[in-house]
Formats: sequence, C-alpha cells, structure tokens
Amino acid sequence: MADTSWTNNPKLKNVDPRKLAILMELMKEAEGKPMDKLIPLLMNTNKRLQEQDLTFTKDESDMMIELISKNLTPKEKMQFEMIRKMMPKK
Repeated sequence: MADTSWTNNPKLKNVDPRKLAILMELMKEAEGKPMDKLIPLLMNTNKRLQEQDLTFTKDESDMMIELISKNLTPKEKMQFEMIRKMMPKK
C-alpha cells in the first residue's frame, strides 16, 4: 500500500487541484522506483504540466523532489540532485 501521508502536508493546501493530481500520479508511479527511473518520471511530469500550461513553484518542486527521493540512499540522492540540476529549467 502506498504511503499517502504526504498529502496531509499543509504546503499542499493551496496547490492548484490540477497540479495536485499530477503530483499524486507522480508519487504513485515513483513508489519504490530506483533513482535511474525517477528522472524519466520527472521529465514526463514536466511535459504533462507544460501541456496544461502549468508549472510547479520552486517550493512545490522542492517538496516533490524531497518526497520522491526520500527512500534513496545518500549516494543516490547526491546523484539524483546532480542530474536534476542539469535538467533544463523553464
């Protein structure tokens, strides 16, 4: 069963419902995935946001990254962060 406790985060209270739906889907897809599978998921999520003319704020993005990388090892988190920094920003 997927951990949905993150949905109780007060920071999510004012998030656009469309963005929240995309975030929830991302979290479901990311559950238990290794680091190398997370980058394509993030890219796909970015594409879906752009298709709906939406973007995550910096705070929303930071929270999303924190959530999907919480089960990575410290080494994987470092690698993930390095790769993420190389991704184009809109």
